[in-house]
Amino acid sequence: MADPATSSEETKAEPTPAAARTEERKRALPPLTEEQLDSPSRNTMIPLLVVFAVTFLSWGSARFACNMHPPESRSPPKLSTDKLAGTPKDAAIEAVQRWDSHDYDGALELAEGDAAVELQAAQANCRAHANDCAREREASAGLLTEAAVVRSDGNTADAEVTTRFKGAIKKYRVHLIRETLIWKVTTRTAE
Repeated sequence: MADPATSSEETKAEPTPAAARTEERKRALPPLTEEQLDSPSRNTMIPLLVVFAVTFLSWGSARFACNMHPPESRSPPKLSTDKLAGTPKDAAIEAVQRWDSHDYDGALELAEGDAAVELQAAQANCRAHANDCAREREASAGLLTEAAVVRSDGNTADAEVTTRFKGAIKKYRVHLIRETLIWKVTTRTAE
């Protein structure tokens, strides 16, 4: 009968068949060189290059499409007078803008009382001097208008309107009244 101490030593010294095979392989193969490793392989590089190409082309086409705009892609939408004059501030801006840019027909849509009388006189003068008026209308293309409502209640309002054109600043005090859905200018005085 075998001594238990020696039998445990034999099992420790004697490796299992799988471990023995692994040990033999390690001893049989020399360490691999870079050429032998061939890492990354062609099977790895081709999918990586495809992913890179798709990503790069998608990014490039998106960048081109987003940055490719003509200088003036579209003009501002044409809005009705009802939408442009729904608040006292908007009505003051629109009326003075039309008035100072010699759009008398448009300004008359937003005028009533003394302002309408002044506009009709200016329109008659413009018709008498049509060529000069047309030149002034074209020249006023860069007119900028801003307004601040000073006082407002349910049916009347006062606003201060400032226009800027080629360095010249004009200030007006405008009185407005509410007429159904829109606000109309009744007086315009220069400050």
